[in-house]
Amino acid sequence: MNASLAAGGPVPFFFGGRLCLNFVNTVNSRTRPATRDYLPGFREVLGWSRQMRLFEPAALGRLAARAEAAPAEAAQAREAAIALREALYGIFRSVMDKASAPKPEMRLLNDWLHEANGRQVLAETDQGFSWTWDAMRIDLHLPACAVALSAADLLAREDLKRVKACPGPDGCGWLFYDETKNASRRWCSMEHCGGAAKARRYAARHGA
Repeated sequence: MNASLAAGGPVPFFFGGRLCLNFVNTVNSRTRPATRDYLPGFREVLGWSRQMRLFEPAALGRLAARAEAAPAEAAQAREAAIALREALYGIFRSVMDKASAPKPEMRLLNDWLHEANGRQVLAETDQGFSWTWDAMRIDLHLPACAVALSAADLLAREDLKRVKACPGPDGCGWLFYDETKNASRRWCSMEHCGGAAKARRYAARHGA
C-alpha cells in the first residue's frame, strides 16, 4: 500500500501498481456485491485525482471550480468515468481469463483515448519533449482521460501475464500488477486480504 497516496482522500488503499488498476479498484469488492463505491460523486473523483497526483494543484483547482459552477455537468462526468471504470474491469478480466476483449468495452476505451489525445500537446522541457495536458482544454473529463491513457499503456506495452486479481472468495477481487521477481504475488496485499484469509484458515483448522 502506498500510504502517502492514500492519506487524506476518498480511497483508503492503493494496491494496483498502475493508475488504471487503482481506478478500477475504487469499489470495496469485486468478488462480492460491492457495498461501497469510493467515488459517489465528482468531488471524490477529484479527491482520487489529487491522491494519485494526476494534475498540478492549479489544474485541480480549476476543475473543482468548474464542478461547483456546473453540478449537472460534474454528475455526468462522474457517470462517464464510472462507465469507463467498469469497461476497464471487463477488459482486464478478459486478459486474465485469456479471452477476447469485449467489443463494446474496447469501443468505449478507444473513444476515451480519442478524447484524451485531443487534450494533449507536445511541449519542450529541460529533459527534451513530452506530452502534457493542453491548458486550454482542461475540463471535467480530464481524470477519465488520464485513466484511459494509463490503460492503453498497460495493455499495449507491459507484460499482461502480470495483471492479476486478488482471489475470491477470501480476497476482494481488486486488480494489481505483479512486480515481484518471480511473479508470485497472490493477494492485493497480505495486510488487507492475505493475512485475513490466513487467519480464517487457521481458525477453521483449530476452532472448536
